[in-house]
Amino acid sequence: MKKALVISGGGSKGAFAGGVAQYLMKEEKKEYDLFIGTSTGSLMVSHLALGKLDALKKLYTNVNQKTIFSNNPFK
Repeated sequence: MKKALVISGGGSKGAFAGGVAQYLMKEEKKEYDLFIGTSTGSLMVSHLALGKLDALKKLYTNVNQKTIFSNNPFK
């Protein structure tokens, strides 16, 4: 039987789900055959599938308004 890890969307809810996924994969040693995500969850699944849990945590814990809006294509 195949196992899927499904991550929902919803901004901060997705970040919480990422923490749960990190716990399941790192601490509980769970392995998944398929990763599925919606909205912010879809942005996470590539990192989860590649096992880049620490990089994913860094992305979600180092974001602020300045980093989000620092890219200005009109310069």
